[in-house]
Amino acid sequence: MYILLCGYPPFNADNDNEILEKISTGEFDFPEEEWGDISQEAKQLIKKMLQKDPKKRPSAMEILRDLWF
Repeated sequence: MYILLCGYPPFNADNDNEILEKISTGEFDFPEEEWGDISQEAKQLIKKMLQKDPKKRPSAMEILRDLWF
């Protein structure tokens, strides 16, 4: 979903190893130049979906019920 919103995932780095490290640590951001036009609701949903702890992530049904949808 997030690729459709701005063109790339919110894990930005100089190389694949750095990107994988950010993914594994749950480090991501929404740079203003690409994400500035994306609604706060959409960003909040992405943050929920990228929650590192799987027990804290919303289910598919919860995602579909999100206000952003």
